[in-house]
Amino acid sequence: MKHSRYNYITPEKDGFFLLFNTAKETLVELDAEMLNYYESNTLDSETQAAMTELGFLVDDSFDELESLEATWRKNFEESSTLDLTVMVTDACNFRCPYCYQSHCTHSMGEKQTVSLYKYLSCAIDSGIKTINIHWFGGEPLLNTAPIFYIEHFLKENHIKGSSNVTTNGYLLTDNLLHRFMEETRIRAFQITLDGTESMHNQTRRHVSGIPTYGRICENIVSATQQGFFVIIRLNMTKENQNLDPFLSEIQALGISRSKYSIHITNAHEFTNSEKRSDFYFNTAEEYSIAYDKAQDSFLKAHYKFPRNVARKAGCGFESYNTFLVGTDLKLYFCSSCECIETFEQGYIDDEGQIHLNNQYWNRINMSVFNDPECRNCIVLPLCMGGCTYCRLNQKKFCIPEKYFLDKYIKKLYMEATTKSGRGDFK
Repeated sequence: MKHSRYNYITPEKDGFFLLFNTAKETLVELDAEMLNYYESNTLDSETQAAMTELGFLVDDSFDELESLEATWRKNFEESSTLDLTVMVTDACNFRCPYCYQSHCTHSMGEKQTVSLYKYLSCAIDSGIKTINIHWFGGEPLLNTAPIFYIEHFLKENHIKGSSNVTTNGYLLTDNLLHRFMEETRIRAFQITLDGTESMHNQTRRHVSGIPTYGRICENIVSATQQGFFVIIRLNMTKENQNLDPFLSEIQALGISRSKYSIHITNAHEFTNSEKRSDFYFNTAEEYSIAYDKAQDSFLKAHYKFPRNVARKAGCGFESYNTFLVGTDLKLYFCSSCECIETFEQGYIDDEGQIHLNNQYWNRINMSVFNDPECRNCIVLPLCMGGCTYCRLNQKKFCIPEKYFLDKYIKKLYMEATTKSGRGDFK
């Protein structure tokens, strides 16, 4: 047996050490004597078996990097699952500074909706068993007709899968929530709150200029009360990176923690974003400093802290049957890319037939495992290449944990031991 190439050791306290495996996400605490046995390969048979089960020891002939790459490539094998993010409109009632969209007035009409329905029907006939739909915009609640049309088809035919909506939450009325619950498979929303009320109202701006925070919070509470799960998203910038007061305001809403989660992401500067000084993080390392502090805030507030764990691929769109569907039924790379020719992957025609172009096949062949730096990185199993959009734009953006791995491991330890009643880590 040999040590996994993805093992990482960091000192704990009082002569103890933490051994973490990034491939299995396993963590053990070792004293100095046990660490010596481990490093010298003199563990007793029982301990060796346990360490093998946890991934810290692997067979001498096992190529971990090859296995990781095989996991990544498996995403592009033909699948019985279809995963679509569907833009029903690129119009929006908000004007957020970091937004990458141009907010034109294109919306999915009846013709495109019927063609999408035909495509889904053809997919089912060809062997697709599960269909997941992520309704997207612009602001999708400005054009709900396609949502209800397609959702009616999926629900009435008992198609396996789930549906959710990414929305700014401003138009999420009780009447609409009732219809979603009764007429669709939608059971979750992703809604952005960009920090405290004052911070949020500076960036999540309504076109009329009126504040949006209070109404969105009311709608989030209503959604959870009516049985929906809400992912609260925060787009972190240099201005809203202090999360302590934000988490206090979220807790003050009185929502059961089983009914929501909080997702933190970096507010990247795109081509169409507002150009602001001292607003965006300039590098992955700069962002990692803020993300490190954000994780600390979650721990202090007794939340499970956010972390980047890709498992299979650096991007959810890196899969055979996964696309962003534009309002005109053109297919694009992902929900963070501009809907321009550069990122087109093909289109769905009027009869519901899909046509993929060379850019789609080139994307599949653009493996992170061709990058020497990534191949030799210990956090590769966690990030699997990170954001593919960034790599397409020649801007590699590594996950923040890479830059504070020792602290990250200690946080995992503190989270686990606090839950087990063993106390905080200092």
